[in-house]
Amino acid sequence: MKQDKEDAMDVRKIAREIVEGSVVLLKNEEELLPFAPGTKAAFFGRAQLETILSGNGSGAAKAGHTANILEECERREICPVPALKAYYEEQVGKSAQEKQGDFDFSQLKEAVNSGLMYEIFGKYNPPAAEFSVPEELIRQSAGETDTAVLVIGRQSGGEECDRHLEDDYYLTPSEKALAAQVCGAFPRVAVILNINGLIDLSWLEEYPGIQSAVFLGVPGEEGPAALANILCGAVSPSGKLPVTIARHYEEYPAALDFSWDKEHPEKILTYEEYGLDTAANGSKGFAKSPVTVYREDIYLGYRYFDTFGKKPLFPFGFGLSYTRFSTADVKVEKTENGLSVTAVVKNEGSRSGKEVLQLYSSAFGTETKHPYQELKGIAKTRELACGESETLSLTLPWEELACYQEKTASWSIESGGYLLRLGNSSAHTEIVACVRVGEDISVFQTENCLGIRDCNRGRIEFLAPPEASAVPELPQAVPVLELTASEVRPQTPAAPMPLEADWESFSPEELAALCVGYGPGTPFAALRETPDPNTIFNQQGEPVTSNSHPAGFNGYVSPAIEKKGIYSIFYKDGPAGVGETAWPSEMLLASSFDLELCARFGDAVGAECEKNRVDVWLAPAVNLHRHPLGGRNFEYLSEDPYLTGACACAIARGVQKNHPVLVCAKHFAVNEQETYRRGSARHHYDAVDSILTERAARELYLKPFEMLVKRAGLRCMMTSFNKLNGVFAGGSKELCTRILRQEWGFDGLVVTDWGDMDIVVDGADAVAAGNDVVMPGGPPVIVQIVKGYEEGRVTREELQQAVSHLLSLLKRFGRYGAQRL
Repeated sequence: MKQDKEDAMDVRKIAREIVEGSVVLLKNEEELLPFAPGTKAAFFGRAQLETILSGNGSGAAKAGHTANILEECERREICPVPALKAYYEEQVGKSAQEKQGDFDFSQLKEAVNSGLMYEIFGKYNPPAAEFSVPEELIRQSAGETDTAVLVIGRQSGGEECDRHLEDDYYLTPSEKALAAQVCGAFPRVAVILNINGLIDLSWLEEYPGIQSAVFLGVPGEEGPAALANILCGAVSPSGKLPVTIARHYEEYPAALDFSWDKEHPEKILTYEEYGLDTAANGSKGFAKSPVTVYREDIYLGYRYFDTFGKKPLFPFGFGLSYTRFSTADVKVEKTENGLSVTAVVKNEGSRSGKEVLQLYSSAFGTETKHPYQELKGIAKTRELACGESETLSLTLPWEELACYQEKTASWSIESGGYLLRLGNSSAHTEIVACVRVGEDISVFQTENCLGIRDCNRGRIEFLAPPEASAVPELPQAVPVLELTASEVRPQTPAAPMPLEADWESFSPEELAALCVGYGPGTPFAALRETPDPNTIFNQQGEPVTSNSHPAGFNGYVSPAIEKKGIYSIFYKDGPAGVGETAWPSEMLLASSFDLELCARFGDAVGAECEKNRVDVWLAPAVNLHRHPLGGRNFEYLSEDPYLTGACACAIARGVQKNHPVLVCAKHFAVNEQETYRRGSARHHYDAVDSILTERAARELYLKPFEMLVKRAGLRCMMTSFNKLNGVFAGGSKELCTRILRQEWGFDGLVVTDWGDMDIVVDGADAVAAGNDVVMPGGPPVIVQIVKGYEEGRVTREELQQAVSHLLSLLKRFGRYGAQRL
């Protein structure tokens, strides 16, 4: 018992340290923060007590240790105004009583086994209204202190549901009224952003009294304690923004090309809005065929703002500290595989703290247009005492300079120049080296895949960059390095090794039954008096498969055929953990810019998976933040593909290095919009079609997945619901076979997202495309696969290949050809 308590404290300590290293200080005028011990502050906003610790859907997590911002601040001697505290406690108590009848999705999370769940639960829940604080109480509080803390909360959006613009991205009327009251009464205001994505922050500039702003995000159960440690100065903030925050919503490059308003179908973008032919795009017979057109092309996030000279409110990679740092003695050297960059970071201030270095590259003089700069490396110091220094090292592999050229279907480093920029945000960098390339250098030759359909070519005007500005004059001390073709090794993926098995002993029905998850595959079957069958039966009336896992529940396990030595494995959600600890969201984790911290997070979650006998953790989620209203942005790491991939690789290595657990990256691929990502059977809408250039797909949206495969030993991939240039991701052979296996050398298991094949892609077509397991599958999809086999839509060879990938994975767990563990 004592050991269990110590282990729990260790986990909580790790969770707290993750948040402490991730919270972003956006503003701190007149050094309002940190608060001195004993500071009295007037706390406003219901999230001070109803602190948002977790997101929704598969990104949700139940906290084993509940806490709120107010009580943790009190523990750190930040004293609330008593009467104001009592008022909020009373209001929150009344609100809780009113909510008792509300439906709690988490009660059914484990029982729902089908895509029909998205029809029922993909409903938008707006932010809760702020309590109206009496003016007399505000005046009384202002008489006791000149300092206020205003906490803004958000938990809207989630699976199959994007956030809203009015009264969500923008402050609600009650929040606007509260902000005006607070800022009108208190000359010193700190704003805490306990939010699951971006909101409009232009109002921070409207009130001179707002001297500090802190991005807390969705911090998990130890978030309030970590925040209190930062507010009182026990910890100096060191987080950096993994996204760009625009001054105005309209400045986001995807603002006009993103549908979010399910309540108003006429606002859902379709092919017609872009002058495209719906039928030619393969969408026939639907009442509505939604699209999301990536017209911004490769200019996502800071790539857009920097390239087009737009100044954001807060730039990518930005974050303040309570201390100051300097960077000196920068050295750039060529190595066998790329560049090595070292620099000495020194704490020049009066408090201890951590600093982040960010390495960017800028191409010039190349035939292909490039963004102004692209992130290529990150490194973070340890805690540096006043006057202490640390040498940081960053590496840039040569292939990171390559771009994808659609005309030749190749990755190449173009002739021209590449400036290396080093700094602590995208807006604060200095040129530290220049690489000159005299001729095009081929890195990898492939075939065109996932391109825009012929019927759409020339009909969509993608964002084009302005004329390139003159190359800045290089400082004399900046080294100029020459790169030749002989120094770059062309990439050749390793061919996956086929698994040997007695395939003749498998019937088509058995093969089909192994290509799905074990369970009924129908919604709410576990709640019925007469549940649906979990598998099919042979001619003798015996079940073909079973669930042999001691902990895994139906719908989240692979099927067993014990007489053939095949045993079940257990998959479990999600990015914020597997049900033991409510961990910080991925968006906040990426704000750490700390790969060691990401690995510690992975190690800790891996331990919880091992304890709960979870074999495959359904995370990390590595789609990008394309639009501020993305309903699952809190589940995703960043707008930047490199930062996303680097953090995800560190998480994966942390899980897989020390535990018999594998990660499953999701959602493959280009699933940045939740609104009708899988269509709607109820409204008879088709699934949303993500329309983008092949270059944008490869350089941005596929890159984190590729990094996981090539750098982190990824062994499980989850396909997404949406269409990608007219073809369902789960039914795309170009995506699931040609790119994933043939180009990248992936030698693992491909599973569908849960509940996807009931109305999205037929199970037989999914297997033929390269999905190995349809989840949750069950008898309905087994019947689809058998029928597809009889019709010739999926061959026996393709079925065997899918099952061989499953059996190869099972062998890693000792669940195939051996006694069950």
